[in-house]
This record gives sequence, structure tokens and C-alpha cells, in this order.
Amino acid sequence: MGRILIRFNEQQVSEPIASQIIIEYKVPMAILSAHINNKGGEILVEVPDEMEKKVIQAFRQRGVTITVPRLIDVNIDRCFSCGTCIALCPVEAINFDKENTVQFNKEKCLGSSCSICVDACPARAIKTVKPNGNNNQVKKS
Repeated sequence: MGRILIRFNEQQVSEPIASQIIIEYKVPMAILSAHINNKGGEILVEVPDEMEKKVIQAFRQRGVTITVPRLIDVNIDRCFSCGTCIALCPVEAINFDKENTVQFNKEKCLGSSCSICVDACPARAIKTVKPNGNNNQVKKS
């Protein structure tokens, strides 16, 4: 499943753009997060990999801004498993394992559309990276 961040402007939020694309392309979209009001907003969705390019193109043709969120990567040499990222993660994508090693669940992580852990890490051990280049485990030093 590919993740897509869809950003609507003030005029677009009153149009049924997302539902039109779902119906037109018969694409299932799992909504991971949404923040929309009458001034605009954004929706983070997951779509099947084989439909990702078509869906992105369809939204862009309707004037909607699309980005593909970056994933989170952890420098295991810098992380000292302090847990700051765990306390702040809004989707509980980060936790400690039995050995008190910080673990990242990339399936739950919102990536660069959130990035709270990146900004909060005192060791600067967490960064965003392009998909297919991430490390999901941090070992305690």
C-alpha cells in the first residue's frame, strides 16, 4: 500500500473530489488521518500500490496538491532509547521492546506528514527518508 498526502485548498473542500476519484477508479482508500475545515485541509490515505500513480494523477488533474510522505529512519548509533519519541507519537507507532529498545512500526507511522518524533529527538537520531530506504529498529547503545 502506498501513502499519499492530499491537500485541498479553500475552494476544493466543498467539492466531492475524493469520492469522485474513488468511484471513477474503483480504488479503495484507507484514511489514516484527516484535518479539514472550510479553509482547506489534508487527508493522508493508503491506496493499493498498483493504483498509486493513477490516483495521484487523477487528483493532480483536478488541481489538488499531492505529496508522497517520507518515511522515518533511525540512526542506531545516535539513539540512546530515551523514549521521548514514544511519549509524543500520536498513532503509537513507536514503543519499547522487551530489551528496552525503541521499535518503529512503519505500518502505523504517518511519516513526514507528522514528524513529531524527528523534531523531538534530543540525539537527532530520527530523520525522514524516501520510501524503501528505512530502518525499522533502533538498538540500545
